[in-house]
Amino acid sequence: LPFPSQTTAEFYYSKRRYISSIITSGRSRELSIHNPDGHLLTVQLPERQGFLTMPGQSPQPVDLSEAHYFNLVRAGLSALEVKQKTQLLVEKDELLADKNSQIETLTCQIALLEEKLNQLSSEQQQQFHALQAALQQQEAAVHAQETHIAKLQSQLGQGAVPFDPQALRQEVRAAVGDAVWFCLQAKSQKDLYAAYKHQVMLQAEKSATSPADFSEAGLRLSFAVEREVIQSFFGDLYQFLCTEGGPEIGGLQLGSQKKYTLGMLPSLLADQWRSLKISALNHPVPVPEASLYGTSRANSPMSQGDRDRLQQFLSQWENPMAIWLQNQPTEAAAYIDQIAKLRNLAAHAESCLYQWQYELLQLLVIGQAEQPGLFQSIYGG
Repeated sequence: LPFPSQTTAEFYYSKRRYISSIITSGRSRELSIHNPDGHLLTVQLPERQGFLTMPGQSPQPVDLSEAHYFNLVRAGLSALEVKQKTQLLVEKDELLADKNSQIETLTCQIALLEEKLNQLSSEQQQQFHALQAALQQQEAAVHAQETHIAKLQSQLGQGAVPFDPQALRQEVRAAVGDAVWFCLQAKSQKDLYAAYKHQVMLQAEKSATSPADFSEAGLRLSFAVEREVIQSFFGDLYQFLCTEGGPEIGGLQLGSQKKYTLGMLPSLLADQWRSLKISALNHPVPVPEASLYGTSRANSPMSQGDRDRLQQFLSQWENPMAIWLQNQPTEAAAYIDQIAKLRNLAAHAESCLYQWQYELLQLLVIGQAEQPGLFQSIYGG
C-alpha cells in the first residue's frame, strides 16, 4: 500500500520496543526506526542505503543485507503497513455508514414521491428521476466500498476476524445505555463506535511477543469527551464571562476561537483531586492501586471571586453537566484529569497506550454496571 506523507507505528523486535516512521516526498521515501536508548536507523528506501546514529555520534553507514538490520527494517515496515490498513478499515467503514444513511434518506424521499407520482409536475418528475439516479450512484459507491473493505480485511491476515458492524454498534450503545446514547452528539457516537472497532481489531491481532498499542482507540474515546465536555463547557463559560467581569477565570484567558484541553478544567473545579501517577503509566502491565493513584493539586487555587462566578454560571447553565459539576466537583476533576493523562499518553508517538490503560480509560468514559463512567455521571442521573 502507498503510505501517506508521514506515518508512525510502534513495534517490538527481539523483545525490544521500537518506533518506526516513514516520510514520503515525491519519489523519495525515508524510513526511520528508533528505540528508547536513542539509537536511530534511517533508511533511504529507493536507494536501499542505511545509516545508524548513536547518541552523541555522527551517522554511520550500515549494511542492510545483514540479518539484524534486514529483519529490523522488515518488522518496521510491517508495523507501518498493519497500522495503515487498520486505519483504512475504520475510515472506510465510517464512510460506508455515512453512505448508508444517505441511501436511507434518498429511499424515503423516493418512496414519498412515488406515492404522488401521477400528481407531479414535469419539474417534480425530473427531480424524482434525479433522486433515483443519485440513489443508484450511492448504492454503487457502497458496493465498491464493501468490496474494498473485504479486500483489506483479507490482507490483514488470518488474525483479523470478521465482525458485524451493526452488532458492534448495538454493543456500544448497550454499554453506554440508551439514556446516555441519545444525549450524545452524532460525532461522539461515531467516535465511541470507532474506539470499540479498534479494540476488536487489536484483540484479534494479539501477539504473544508484542503488546498491542491501543492509542487510536483511546484517542477516539477522548475525542468524544472533549466534544461533549470541554467544548460545551468552555464555549458557554466564555459567553457568560463576557458579561460578568471579563473572560478570565482561575488564571485562564478564554477566547471565542481558543482551543481548550481536558487538562485545563480540573483546577477550575477543585483545589485537589485523585489522579494517576505518571511513573505508573510507563508499565506495560497493571500496577497495584497504591502505586497507580496519587493526589494532584491546582497550581494556583481559584480566588473566591472566581469561584463565585463559576458557581453562578453553573447554577444557570442549561446543560446536564452543570448538576454534576456543582454537586461532585472533586469527582469530576478526578475523572477529567485521569482521562486527560491517558489521552496524552495515546496522543504522543513516542508512547504506547497499553491494553490495561485503554481499559481504564474506557471505564472512566463509559463505565460498567457497578461503576458509572463520565457520560453516565453527566447524562444518566
